[in-house]
Amino acid sequence: MISFLLFCIVNAIDVSISNMDSAIIDIVWCGAHNQSNDNILVMSSKGTIYLSQNNGDDWQKLAEVFHRKGLLVLQDENEKVGVVNKIQKSPIDPQLIIFLGTEFVNWISPDCGQTINAIYTGRQMREFQFHPKRKDWILASSWSKCQMKQKDCFVTKDLMISQDMGLNWEVIAKYVNQYSWGFKSPNNDVIPEQRILITYEPNGKGHQQLSGWNMKTHLFYSDDFMKTKTMLVNQGNKFQLTPNHIFVAQVMNSSNQEVKLLVSESDEYEYNFRYVQMPDILKDHSYTIVDSQYGAFININHLKPSSIMGTTYISDSTASRYRISLNYTVRTEEGQCDFERVLGLEGIYIANVYASEQAELYQSEIDEDSPRIKESDLSKFKQTKITFDKGSRWQPLTPPVVDSEGKKLQCDSKTCSLHLHSVSTKMQFGPFYSTKNSIGLILGTGNIGKYLSYRPDQVNTYMSRDGGLTWFEIAKGSHIYEIGDHGGVIVLASDQQATKVLKYSWNEGLTWEVFQFSEQAIEITNIITEPSNIGTRFIIYGTSDMYINDENIEQGNIVKIDFSQIHGRECIGEDQPSSENSDYELWSPTGKINPDCLMGMKVEYVRKKRDAKCFNGEDLQRQHSIQYCQCTEEDWECDLNFHRENQDINGKCIPYELYEQNFEAPENCEDYYEVTRGYRRVAGNKCQGGVEYNPVKLLCPGFKFWKFRNIWDFMLICIFVAIIYFIYKNKHHFSKKKDHTKEQQQSARTYGQKMVERGLGYREFDEDLIEENQNV
Repeated sequence: MISFLLFCIVNAIDVSISNMDSAIIDIVWCGAHNQSNDNILVMSSKGTIYLSQNNGDDWQKLAEVFHRKGLLVLQDENEKVGVVNKIQKSPIDPQLIIFLGTEFVNWISPDCGQTINAIYTGRQMREFQFHPKRKDWILASSWSKCQMKQKDCFVTKDLMISQDMGLNWEVIAKYVNQYSWGFKSPNNDVIPEQRILITYEPNGKGHQQLSGWNMKTHLFYSDDFMKTKTMLVNQGNKFQLTPNHIFVAQVMNSSNQEVKLLVSESDEYEYNFRYVQMPDILKDHSYTIVDSQYGAFININHLKPSSIMGTTYISDSTASRYRISLNYTVRTEEGQCDFERVLGLEGIYIANVYASEQAELYQSEIDEDSPRIKESDLSKFKQTKITFDKGSRWQPLTPPVVDSEGKKLQCDSKTCSLHLHSVSTKMQFGPFYSTKNSIGLILGTGNIGKYLSYRPDQVNTYMSRDGGLTWFEIAKGSHIYEIGDHGGVIVLASDQQATKVLKYSWNEGLTWEVFQFSEQAIEITNIITEPSNIGTRFIIYGTSDMYINDENIEQGNIVKIDFSQIHGRECIGEDQPSSENSDYELWSPTGKINPDCLMGMKVEYVRKKRDAKCFNGEDLQRQHSIQYCQCTEEDWECDLNFHRENQDINGKCIPYELYEQNFEAPENCEDYYEVTRGYRRVAGNKCQGGVEYNPVKLLCPGFKFWKFRNIWDFMLICIFVAIIYFIYKNKHHFSKKKDHTKEQQQSARTYGQKMVERGLGYREFDEDLIEENQNV
């Protein structure tokens, strides 16, 4: 049902419209990520900063303040002040803001733009990094400049540090490629606060290499601001630091741009880097870490520099051992991937791939250097997949049964499914979108059919309210969208042409109401709300035409919309969900194979009943209870060098055809070693009992039962001594069986190998055989 509300008579929705000097390119909410805050900063394409201290109702233009402050610190009256080209917020003090300038002046504000201080550095800053703990410490980079015909001057990227919130700066390294503080979490108590990670050329000469992999660049760390440094990875060019791991790309061959990947735990004082284990020996040109929760998803470009297709791998919990999760993944030339985690839920991801037939043709074209399908043509064959078990199995999105007008849709499940746009579309259409505080809700634009369409007349807007299990069409045409009030308010607006109206739903898409927010049509760039998505205030920004002296000038527009009065009350009964007097119900996300559990757990969440006319409020607690489930097939994935039989998502895990498994015990084997059955538990899965595919434990050669660690070891030694004494006293009896015993020992050493070969990846192991082997 859709009703139309005239702007002039609706008092329940508060609207404020403001005009800016040009298009809006950045908006920053001051305040912590989980807090609502009234102060907002906006930057226009002309570099003008605007400040609102009342959630977007009114805006103060700060251009004159920035220019006046900049003039005060210039040391040469001929130098230019410049304008702002980037806003950056401190991770530990959300009121602390740095404004990067286009010239040699930057600005800093301790109170979200209410107070502005200019900083003169004598050079143009390119990047800023606040320290995770010490708000006065800042790293920044800058490119040195040379005057025309200036001798002995070389262009280099320099690393600078300030320990007094930008007042004074010191250059601590040149020929820098990448840098970072040594840890992410402010709760770190292992890594020294002074630690810096850096890739650079320690013996750089001449102008710095500007692109590509460089054999002379290495990864170092320093705990004293680069006075001393320790090499971590020789030829380590680039790295990515996550809360749990640090990944490093090491150059193997700079001429054909080949690299290898190493990983270490990031919370170790001394890093322990090791090469990641992959199933194939292929050329690696670039990596993208697409997710690092409980292990990692890594997309690797094996084909050529700037390829638009990659292979996505999933690791175990150590982020060291990888198997293929998804072939032919869509990526951009810059390395962005059509691969997103559904926020707020465990194990659910959505990704776009190229259809296998066309992808293989594209791959062979690169291998044989014979163009048969262009990249522009390959983009016509994108398809969307979803996983509910963290990449172990992927399947198409279930298409809606009816459209947004109630008409039945014709979609053969064998060849037809729902496809959604993502980052590779480059904002032509809205990407699939979820937030951690609106659990289960996903929005996206796309179409049903065999492939993803780029035709505007075929693209519609879709929504899921159960974590991607089922979908329904919510509007014809492509829209931009945003979610607020923990999912209690959803807002849509057309992103294909200028508009005066938006649609909103307060019942998770059950009904939609149309609201006119402006007398003049605005070409909408985006709709946003405060970062935690828990409030009822939204900001729409875009552009419109303005005529001055018969000249058409594009102006920026900001529309603030407040839905806090459309219901008039907050929801009740959060502590008694599903009861008659409660506005809330319980909901549990599920997978496709196990209808009761997801990632080994049955988690019940509190969510508003769809027909409850109330607001959730900013303090809603969503999680209600957790129960651990018995393990099922869905909780296991194929191990390294194994794959699903016949490419069936429910098939058994069998070894690749050319893979020869090594059953030999490792060097320095102690007690026992493990041999895989071809499976491993999905990283982060919490299931207990049930289906078990844990590795088989085999005794090490020469296993010794005595290791004098406690009273039980002492008793074993006593028994052993008694046995030796008994054998000595009866040695004439045992000498007759000497030859027979040797044969038994030789048989025992190979017994475990034969047992694993018989059953690996094909059937359950005979537990009696395992027990017999362990007691040899």
